[in-house]
Amino acid sequence: MIGRIDTHAILERDLTSSTSLQQGKSSDFHFLLQAKMEESIPLERIALEYLKKALELALLDTKSEEIFPSLFPSLLLPLRPSAPQSLPSQPQPPEFQPELFEIEPKFEVSNNPPKEQNLESIIRDAGQKYAVDPSLIKAVIQVESGGYPLAVSKAGARGLMQLMPGTAADLGVTNPFDPAQNIMGGTQYLRKLLDRYRGDVKLALAAYNWGMGNLEKRPETMPRETKNYISQVENLYQNYLRALSRPKSV
Repeated sequence: MIGRIDTHAILERDLTSSTSLQQGKSSDFHFLLQAKMEESIPLERIALEYLKKALELALLDTKSEEIFPSLFPSLLLPLRPSAPQSLPSQPQPPEFQPELFEIEPKFEVSNNPPKEQNLESIIRDAGQKYAVDPSLIKAVIQVESGGYPLAVSKAGARGLMQLMPGTAADLGVTNPFDPAQNIMGGTQYLRKLLDRYRGDVKLALAAYNWGMGNLEKRPETMPRETKNYISQVENLYQNYLRALSRPKSV
């Protein structure tokens, strides 16, 4: 039977006088144990698990405030990046249409038409540069703007990935109606959100649509618009992935 270990006694020992220190083993254990005790990752993981659970409950229309206390605002700062997680299976969406952008946008129109550009090529390049699945980028574009480069929302978001002026400026986007700048900037922002939420696509999409501050401070009040947004993007994402996996007709 192993007795109870007094970690404080271990840390306070004078390891320099031990034989094992000369071999480098006890010293390694000392610093490893101390680092683990000071590590902040467990707190971050607890916060992230809370946020994920709150999002799940919000998507199920469950009142998460009845289950969790409000413990954010800055608990998630900073989160370390991790490998993206695969999306859970979704209900069977409508039959996939092969066209890239088939939904007619409901936006105002800018008077500064951009030059013609190959959107597929830009999306592919952005995905490669920021390690984001091009199918996810395409799905976000589709739901955000219907693939219309000149789209302007009532709130002032602009272009294919609907960048707000302040966000566009922070991302170095000088012309949000230029498809290349907009998609590169939007993908860079999406990458930051995926890193912040450890690859959780649902959380990243919620923050993209609703804002990080709203999501982290009051996830239980998520609006219907954001819930629908997450569902639409995920369904399209799965559609695009399935289309890629289908054998091409000869």
